[in-house]
Amino acid sequence: MRVVPCLADEALVTSATRADDADLRNTLPPFALRPVGAIIGLVAVVLLVRADRYDYFGDELYFLSAGHRLSFGYVDQGPLLPLIARYMDWVATGSLVALRIPSIMAALLAIGTAAASAREFGGERFAQVLAALAYASCPFAITQSATLSTFALDATLVSVLIWLTMRWIRIRNDRLLIAAAALVALDLQVKLLAPVLIAGIGIGVIVFGPRDLLRRPAVWFGAGLSVVTVLPGLVWQARHGWPQLAMGATIRAEQQAATGAIAGLPMQFAMHTGIAGFLALAGIWALIRHCALRPYLFIVVTVAVQAGFVLATGTRAYYVAGLLPVLFAAGAVWAQTRAFRRWAQATGTALSALAATIAVAAVFLLPVSPTALDRPTNTQSELSTRMRVSGTSGWSELAAAVDTAYHTVDLGERAYIVIVTQTYWQASALDRLGGPDLPPIYSPNRGFAYFGQPSDTDYTALYVAPETAEPVLRHTFSDVTSVARLDDRLGFPGIDREIVIWRCDHMIRPWAETWPQLITNVLDPGI
Repeated sequence: MRVVPCLADEALVTSATRADDADLRNTLPPFALRPVGAIIGLVAVVLLVRADRYDYFGDELYFLSAGHRLSFGYVDQGPLLPLIARYMDWVATGSLVALRIPSIMAALLAIGTAAASAREFGGERFAQVLAALAYASCPFAITQSATLSTFALDATLVSVLIWLTMRWIRIRNDRLLIAAAALVALDLQVKLLAPVLIAGIGIGVIVFGPRDLLRRPAVWFGAGLSVVTVLPGLVWQARHGWPQLAMGATIRAEQQAATGAIAGLPMQFAMHTGIAGFLALAGIWALIRHCALRPYLFIVVTVAVQAGFVLATGTRAYYVAGLLPVLFAAGAVWAQTRAFRRWAQATGTALSALAATIAVAAVFLLPVSPTALDRPTNTQSELSTRMRVSGTSGWSELAAAVDTAYHTVDLGERAYIVIVTQTYWQASALDRLGGPDLPPIYSPNRGFAYFGQPSDTDYTALYVAPETAEPVLRHTFSDVTSVARLDDRLGFPGIDREIVIWRCDHMIRPWAETWPQLITNVLDPGI
């Protein structure tokens, strides 16, 4: 494969380019501890202050519900997030701040990783601070820290893994590979996306080197460790018909409706990186063109493989976000070169200040209260925008309406009644926020469908679903009656808008036959 000639620059001639000299392998610029620490500290304060400004996101409630039903596997994630959610809820029951601390910590660690990656590239104080500022002020960091999510942890684990690989290339200490293997094993307990990342690194190393990385026993020990740790989750997937694979089509459809799928990816990239996007693109260019960064060309291939996976599958653009810290770092090191230093210092400082100002403003001005909305949310695209701007809302109204409907049921009938919801968000909300005397709650939607199904002695169901669900319900029950309606014109679709609580009696077929036919991965808000 032809390699593009590199551009040498005295400011980029670092120990990475002289790795054969044992005396220079450990030579790096001092870590800019004080300014980077100050950035991390300031961001920590800001993020903690705004941690409870958004109400529960639907997936957070689901993680809490899953945490009380611990398992080796779930439909769309590993067991780590439910376990964390359960622990944080035990530490501070009902606290949104406590629930989101792991995501905040992940964002802070990613800021430090961006600075450490710049140092690993040979970046001086300016480059380290610029890389840290770029990540601290990019929109993705704000999103990452806003809720407990799989991508919050996955992105940071990926960034640290890349940094460990870079550091191994410089000092050849195999303990770094053991640490990297442990991170991969941990990441597999969050999402099953790590194989794509590992494939990207592997292809990059095969094409551009250092190929001796693949001959290290520690690498194969780590591969074995990852297989062992992920095996229980894979067994769970196999026993349940590989629902993770089926989720791919669902995610693709959601992306198509909300962001335009592939056509919307450039906009998604811009929304994740903000003003710092130019620095990430400069980082790719620097990795390709500068001699001093040539030992790390595998990163460009890794980016290409990750981006190719997103393009091929039509899935989430943020699957590439774990590579932002290292790209910001490479771009920041490029900015310290002699040719660009004066321009970069002035422009970089100004843009960093602007990006930081925008980020702080976004943190404190958002969320916009749902009461400030002036028109209903009618499309998936509008719903996606609403979640970013205002978050989700209406949980307490939903829980109160179901609680009221349940208490209208005669006492003698309550022993034979269950609550079934159309979406796993609704079920999770009622499970965690509903009244203490509610009957068992079920949903045939996504992950909640695997938490159990009603028994054949549960003759009556209070079914939470939109009005459009009536035909399906009448194919399942002989007697279907609307007992309550929740329809705030400006409410959140699927939570407190266009929701009907149906009383359903006299099942046409037993639950054991009906339930598999109701199971779906589609999160339908009723719009």
